[in-house]
Amino acid sequence: MTRTERQIAFDNEWIFQAFEDHPSYFTKRMFGGLAAYLFGRMMMVLVEPTKTGRWKWHGVLICTEHVQRLAILEEFPALAPHSILKKWLYIDSRHEAFEPTMEGVAKAIARGDHRFGIHPRPRKKSEGSPSRRHKR
Repeated sequence: MTRTERQIAFDNEWIFQAFEDHPSYFTKRMFGGLAAYLFGRMMMVLVEPTKTGRWKWHGVLICTEHVQRLAILEEFPALAPHSILKKWLYIDSRHEAFEPTMEGVAKAIARGDHRFGIHPRPRKKSEGSPSRRHKR
């Protein structure tokens, strides 16, 4: 889906340019933000304050498994565990190292760095309740 198809642009979509030409790349709305997928894994989510005020974050959530955190934080010290979504790393867009950090993270993701990304859980198939399946 392209930016014009979504009709909503995010301030930091420039980060996705590092993998826009990869055949497995796509985006999906999540948490009022925009998630980027590459190599079948969710890699990051651009987040901005929501109109409802539910989220006030403005930055990027980096999706990673807990066991990969230390290696990522050693290379990208501006990242930190998110205060609420503790399973992921985060950097606020106002951080002084935001742009160089996200350029480095995006390049690592585009190279297929195994430290980044999570495999989305498969959705359960909804077969409907037994009472609904047999009524016509």
